[in-house]
Amino acid sequence: MNPLKFMESRLGRFSPKYRKLVLRTYVVTLRLVLTVAFPTMIAGIFYALIGKREKQYAAFLKGSKTWGPVVIRMTKTDLMIRNEMQIPEKGHMIFLNHVNEIDFPYDCLVVNKPYLANQVIKKTLVAYWWMKAMGSQVFETSKAATIAVSVRNLIKGLSTTSYIVYPEGHNSYSEIIQPMQKGMVKLAYENKIPVVVVLKSGITTYQTEPMFAKVGYKFIGRYEPWTHESWESFRDFLYETMSKEKIALDSEIGTVREPVSSKSK
Repeated sequence: MNPLKFMESRLGRFSPKYRKLVLRTYVVTLRLVLTVAFPTMIAGIFYALIGKREKQYAAFLKGSKTWGPVVIRMTKTDLMIRNEMQIPEKGHMIFLNHVNEIDFPYDCLVVNKPYLANQVIKKTLVAYWWMKAMGSQVFETSKAATIAVSVRNLIKGLSTTSYIVYPEGHNSYSEIIQPMQKGMVKLAYENKIPVVVVLKSGITTYQTEPMFAKVGYKFIGRYEPWTHESWESFRDFLYETMSKEKIALDSEIGTVREPVSSKSK
């Protein structure tokens, strides 16, 4: 799909300022690929050709970190990391709240792990290629057979890395944590995959004002799904924990919690 048409279909209800910011944020990746991220891309392609997958993923992940600082400078954002990001190298699902299109550069910078994405990413060809190159997986849910394959690929991938997961299942466009979707929570519970929770705050600011945002990230903790009676109780625990900790983080950052209207003025 044409990136401009894709953006218009997803963001037509937002103000022109926000749509322009999203476009600038993603267009700048083309410059990065040809400049500061170019050496890591070449290294990643080389490792891919000789079958060194782990080194390939590390190279592309390193390249993805260059995106965040550029967006910070472009928007004059104050990025605050509230504590040590204790991101496990492998074997974990990293649950992170998903706000809007601008949080990807910061997730790449702060957490810097491959994603467990849904099929929508396939519509953005360049982003899909880079995400796959850095070890991300697309979790196919079109039918039972593809789900089974996706689960097997996930379990195999966890032997060498951890994955970023958005348990709300979609962009919230809000600072308020949304209900957890069944899929990833149930998957973690049934396969005894430990979960790490990281939260972000302040991203909604961009929806009304593209400059001078305050954005904060905080490591919340590591949790073992199998210590709960059922996947439903684990889901409820995660929702309550993330909601409570998000309120606290918003207070630290000074974030306005009310959902921001998406109507153009």
